[in-house]
Amino acid sequence: MIIALLAITSGIALIWVSAEKLENYSVYAAREFGFSPFFIGSTVIAFGTSAPEMLTTFFVSLENKGSMVIGNVIGSNVANLSLVFGSMLLIISLKKLRIKQEVAIQKNLLILLISSFLIWLIIGIDPFNIFSSLILLTSLILVISFWYKNGVSDENENGNNIDLPKYVSLKLVLSLMFLVFAAWLITFGANQILDEFSLGELFIGYTVLAIGTSLPEIAASVSLALRGRYETVTGTLIGSNIFNGLCVLAIPGLFMNPNMSSGWSYSEWSPLLFILFIITFIFSYYIFSVSKKERNASILLSLLFLSSYFVSLYFAY
Repeated sequence: MIIALLAITSGIALIWVSAEKLENYSVYAAREFGFSPFFIGSTVIAFGTSAPEMLTTFFVSLENKGSMVIGNVIGSNVANLSLVFGSMLLIISLKKLRIKQEVAIQKNLLILLISSFLIWLIIGIDPFNIFSSLILLTSLILVISFWYKNGVSDENENGNNIDLPKYVSLKLVLSLMFLVFAAWLITFGANQILDEFSLGELFIGYTVLAIGTSLPEIAASVSLALRGRYETVTGTLIGSNIFNGLCVLAIPGLFMNPNMSSGWSYSEWSPLLFILFIITFIFSYYIFSVSKKERNASILLSLLFLSSYFVSLYFAY
């Protein structure tokens, strides 16, 4: 038990640091290759914050624990909107700031809702099938293509006049290597707890893996909210949830292992999927409304988002 806790704690601490480094060096690398700021935010940063989920899902898939994979995906997406966005909204409301979003974000909200519905559909039919994985990955490619098409029209604000750090590519690779090791540590610790207490894969994936891999988003959102950069948080959360659903969920099916679905039951997951879709809809509606008109941040709405995660734990357990 002590070894499991040490592995998880060390993994979370390493993920916190390495994910932040990966995100920063990803942005530097993107600037070096001349991508637009919009494209960087919607893909590179979102990919960086979703990397922990991807890696833990890969290692869990090697263990044929399909239910834990689904728990990681849904739990991370719920945590992103309930804990991460809820924390950001609470900070903004306590500071009595007004919140505003660009009109351009409305298209991404529609993509988020469509991808959330697709995720629900895939999980309801068969999330461990190779064809399900191909559908998800094809959808991700279409989304990235859309982002790129809409991002290249921006002016070149890629930071060409900004001195970039040396050896960006090498540092990017090293950050990824540390992130891989951190993801393995969390997965190892989660499996130890699973064996020790005979807890369900669903619950472990939804809590230990989901919270552990969502810590970079939580830390970044609080930091950005304190500096008043809430627009960046919102865009990254949208991209991160889309990546989690369309990319991370596609990983198990690529193994084409029939043992992956062992112990899987859609009926256990339907309440959590319903909670995810509801908070995604509320999040999308709220961001859509503030993109049309600036307004004060709502402390009641922030408490609603924060409490929704703890309500979901009841159904996960």
